[in-house]
Amino acid sequence: MDNYETEDQQVEAIKKWWAENFIMVIVLAIVGLGSIVGVQQWKQNKLVTAHTASVEYDHILQVVKSNKDEQISQQVNTMLTDYSDYPYAALSAMLEAKQMIAVGKFAEAEEKYQWVIANSEAQNLKHISRVRLASLMAAQGKNEQALKILEVEQGSFKATYLEVKGDILVALKRTDEARSAYDQALQAYAVIGANAQILRVKRNDLGNS
Repeated sequence: MDNYETEDQQVEAIKKWWAENFIMVIVLAIVGLGSIVGVQQWKQNKLVTAHTASVEYDHILQVVKSNKDEQISQQVNTMLTDYSDYPYAALSAMLEAKQMIAVGKFAEAEEKYQWVIANSEAQNLKHISRVRLASLMAAQGKNEQALKILEVEQGSFKATYLEVKGDILVALKRTDEARSAYDQALQAYAVIGANAQILRVKRNDLGNS
């Protein structure tokens, strides 16, 4: 820092610096303020959009209760198009998939689960959709394809993945592998303290190797 002999010299130096740089200072201040305002506006817009997505999801739930399939499809498509970044879109797709399965539209239901797997940022919803998709495909006899769907990082859903894998292996009559999958699933359920009575029945039905 420069040294000045008197206060007057310091004042004159400050005046000179300001005269040379005041435009830059003002511009930087405006840019900085604009950034702050922009971030706040962005946050506000996200909150508004999230609320709108929530409202739209509530509408879909009401339509589901009234069993108006055409309206469900229209509203879900809107959710997937306009609110794909929000969990409500994935939940809507999963809800419609369930409705489609109930009326035998299995291919369409598969597409909805695939959309969630490909687009949702919520890992739990991706896992649930993957497990449901595998179960749906197995129910149609697409057992080998179903097994491939389960070949992913399973996270906290390990027990569920293993149980469904065991079910598919039973259908394929690969009994030894099914026993192993069920045993691993039981261990995984025990770790999280979950009730696995139905799984125990299925495992017991296979007997010992």
